[in-house]
Amino acid sequence: MEFIWVLVVCPIIVAVTSIIGYILVRRWFVMPLITFIVFTIFTFTIFNETFIIWVVVYTILSVIISLMMKFVKDYIISS
Repeated sequence: MEFIWVLVVCPIIVAVTSIIGYILVRRWFVMPLITFIVFTIFTFTIFNETFIIWVVVYTILSVIISLMMKFVKDYIISS
């Protein structure tokens, strides 16, 4: 069950919240920061210390999605 949670559910949650968060806040760095903080808290409360690797992965995923949203928005505005 944890395997499905880590590889499927969490990335989907990160992707959706990154998109929604960028639309609401309009700053690309806010959602990766929130992602890092929330998953770090999860590491020490719900999971064990080995989950910190996934915290880095989810933060990088959130940065990539947020920057993609920024570039798409900039492209649409410039067109």
